[in-house]
Amino acid sequence: MEPRTLQYVAAACGGELYHGSPTQVITRVTTHSQSTQPGDLFVCLKGERFDGHDFLGEMVGRPGLVAMVARTRLNDVPPGLPLVVVDDPRRAYGELAAFYRREFDLPVLCVGGSNGKTTTKDLIASVLNQAFPTLRSEASFNNDIGVPATLLRLESKLGVAVLEAGTNHPGELAPLIRMIAPRIGVITSIGREHLEFFQDLNGVLQEEGWLAELLPPAEQGGVLVLDGASPHAEELAQRTRARVVRVGYGAANEWTAGIRAMDWSGTTFSVRSPRPEWSGEYTMILPGRHSVPNALYALAVACELGVEPTAARDGLAAFQPASRRLNPRAAAGVHILDDTYNANADSMLAGLQTLSDLPCAGRRVAVLGDMAELGPHSETAHAEVGRAAARLEVDRVYAVGRYAAIMAGAAGQSLAHASADWEATAQALLSELRAGDTLLVKASRSSRLDRLVDLLLERLDQRVDPQFSEVS
Repeated sequence: MEPRTLQYVAAACGGELYHGSPTQVITRVTTHSQSTQPGDLFVCLKGERFDGHDFLGEMVGRPGLVAMVARTRLNDVPPGLPLVVVDDPRRAYGELAAFYRREFDLPVLCVGGSNGKTTTKDLIASVLNQAFPTLRSEASFNNDIGVPATLLRLESKLGVAVLEAGTNHPGELAPLIRMIAPRIGVITSIGREHLEFFQDLNGVLQEEGWLAELLPPAEQGGVLVLDGASPHAEELAQRTRARVVRVGYGAANEWTAGIRAMDWSGTTFSVRSPRPEWSGEYTMILPGRHSVPNALYALAVACELGVEPTAARDGLAAFQPASRRLNPRAAAGVHILDDTYNANADSMLAGLQTLSDLPCAGRRVAVLGDMAELGPHSETAHAEVGRAAARLEVDRVYAVGRYAAIMAGAAGQSLAHASADWEATAQALLSELRAGDTLLVKASRSSRLDRLVDLLLERLDQRVDPQFSEVS
């Protein structure tokens, strides 16, 4: 954050100053008490496990610190600590970020959609960073805490900012979009996310469509980039005043792609663009046919912002995926696709397709955990995933969790193994995996199958049996 006074902070969020000087300068806003430093504003957020107000005692005696606190907790604040007092620190945090964001006129992009948001955001940032100093959301900072954290890192020296906005309940997305105030929006997909709260695909469409609706009109530079082959493309296009750019597979798009090669080193694909200089061959480290449209979003955005095609090609080649998002790993000749960050039915199907598409010298094995927040659709969705594994001729399915029996039954009992215990599954895998096998591990984050991946890698690395020598 560029330096701002306490008077500015209070005016931005409707707060009151206690003990501090209006001219005292803030240079950073943080929600983490342990890492505070002089010049920080510490926002006391209340979460499920922690309340920032409980750590205010740590602030006493540290020079240059200010806390943003709830009015109802004033009696709990140590005496003498400079304060910005608000009704709701979480809401005030967002109001401060929105106020601060409006001082910058650089291009701001927002990535939304059901699947691939973080990867697409990072692809866009990698490409744009070849031409401009680029700010991007860290990890999946896409809610009403993560978005303000990113916006409050804006600086005048930046050339562009790329943010991600997510939602799992109706009504969450529009306030984030208004806070971000993007000029360019990218909607990656409309899929079966958080159906426990959105009820059905139409509920997802209505919520994700707020990104389209809240973009500025075309005459003010508003651009919406979406998958033109999606059955929801036309409804999203009708909902926006921005100029629409369609990308993806198929003739319905202005930017189209075809896969040339896919292996463990990445994917090479051809691009046909309305701008001839952007047509040609590109390479990225990500595997999977579903990853190519995400790269097309990045290329289309780069074209809109005047990046040179050569620089964009370099940015794609330099891209490194975020942790646990279809990360290729290997140990003792076993290839592992670690996709344990999150999952819904559509991303599960994409992961299984990637497992099927990649070259494999041995057996294709899928470890599939529970998909969370599907509500009444849970059993149907897990059965669909099991059937897809059988259809794609996965050699072995290990289903883990509450819905393991449903997935395994749909895949076929002769093909699948069901267990509620990830550790037992890991042990079974260790007894069966051989050099040349390929393993996909995918589930919602709550399943914590990342622990299974880490255990497998650790144990496989310890193998000394000659049959586990590396296989290309």
